[in-house]
Amino acid sequence: MAIGGQLHQAENWAKQAIERLRREGLPPVPNNYAVYYCYFSGENPNLTMAMDVLLNQYGALTQQQCTELYQVHLGLEAEQKMLKNSNTAIEAELKHVLNIIDKAASGTNKFSQTLDTFSGKLETTASLDQIRDMVKKVAAETRVMAEQNQRLHTQLAQSTQQLTEVRFNLDVVRKESLVDPLTEVGNRKFFNNELARATVEAEETQMPLTLLVIDIDHFKKFNDSYGHIVGDQVLRLVARTLVENLKGRDIIARYGGEEFVILLPQTRVTDAEKVANQLRASLGTKQIRRRSTNETLGVITISIGATEYCIGEEAETFIARADSALYEAKQTGRNKVVSQLMSPEQIAALKAKTDSKTS
Repeated sequence: MAIGGQLHQAENWAKQAIERLRREGLPPVPNNYAVYYCYFSGENPNLTMAMDVLLNQYGALTQQQCTELYQVHLGLEAEQKMLKNSNTAIEAELKHVLNIIDKAASGTNKFSQTLDTFSGKLETTASLDQIRDMVKKVAAETRVMAEQNQRLHTQLAQSTQQLTEVRFNLDVVRKESLVDPLTEVGNRKFFNNELARATVEAEETQMPLTLLVIDIDHFKKFNDSYGHIVGDQVLRLVARTLVENLKGRDIIARYGGEEFVILLPQTRVTDAEKVANQLRASLGTKQIRRRSTNETLGVITISIGATEYCIGEEAETFIARADSALYEAKQTGRNKVVSQLMSPEQIAALKAKTDSKTS
């Protein structure tokens, strides 16, 4: 495409983004604009797909949803920039350390040469005054060496502190990139990482692994009736309740919107159903109150889909089966747990496919 055509197309995407932000009442700040520009340009298929799901369900995006889309699909750029800056800082500090070591080595060589000279002259010198002068020279060189070592110690300590700070900043960025800011549980990126690790572990240990997909019942209606601030309060309450009722090795994340996912390592789906019903019952004892008036707004219920991992299956298939079970739970009355397992024929076909790959 010619440059003029590209410019015209980019201007068109920009106008669409601004117009849509204005229509949905969202401020045209850089992050919001970036989300809608990428949506209309189609340059980020994952973002486009996620937005289509939200727009089909809600009709428009909230600020919270827009922020989450940016963090999940576009926020990696900021993380990569931080990593690049950190790498630059580390390289500069390492060069500084190597320079210090080079200077120290140079000083050590000079001191060694002085000692060698002193040793050689000592063998051929008979005068006491000459010996005294040489001792003074060695003493002076020793003081210089001691001062240099002290400076070296101080400079290395400062460099160590600089490198420690860079490492700390990297750890902070890494942790923040894996946490959902609203609910303070893992985000989708965190879940994808943990799912990959957990499936590998399940295959290596031959231990079961179960996935729960959780959806808050009628969340859109609740959100529309009481506002997004109360909706955010509901999301935080659900996340906190789930965390309080899980064990240390269990993995929880916010998958998007009002959906949460939980990985239960070393757990059969029959036991996972008990855990899921316990989560559902525990949440059923919580009441939502409007903080400004202390008005009781009701009880939140959840629907849960569960499935057990089959060795060799793709992660997307594993998630899809749990999501299918969740859909059945929602279609058959909500506020319930439905599990879905592979049929013996499906398991046999998967095993045959896996065996053919390894043979």
